[in-house]
Amino acid sequence: MTRMELIQKLARAIAEKEGFFVTEAQAKARKIPYPTRAQRNANPGNIRAWRDAKRRPYPISGGYVDFVTWASERFPGVSREEMSRRALEEGWRILRVLVGQYLDGRYTSGQAPTIEEMFRVYAPAADGNDPAGYARFVAAKLGVRPDQRLLDLVTA
Repeated sequence: MTRMELIQKLARAIAEKEGFFVTEAQAKARKIPYPTRAQRNANPGNIRAWRDAKRRPYPISGGYVDFVTWASERFPGVSREEMSRRALEEGWRILRVLVGQYLDGRYTSGQAPTIEEMFRVYAPAADGNDPAGYARFVAAKLGVRPDQRLLDLVTA
């Protein structure tokens, strides 16, 4: 697969793990709030912090980037539908950028990480996550092993 295809697949798997695609019925069955935090903030990766090109931080809600607030501040006066569209577009864009940075080793001492190494940083145990479980979930979505080096999946 191409690098962009890998980034897209990783982003989608992350969003699924973060509850971005959960329906109301699924949330009720799992006894979790609906809409999920990822849905409320238009933040499919539940990214905790991000800065724009001018190093200004994105707004935070409950410890996570709130792309809805970002869009409402950046595009005042647009319709609710347009604001939601722009918030979601930005949330997905930033997640793809972040995943690309992981592929490049930005968060793993300059070394392209394995799936396991990526999720030790992306979803650390110190934040109450299960990095090994997260890595297994994403690896299963990609059809590979968690110890697979991510850049080895890029073939084109």
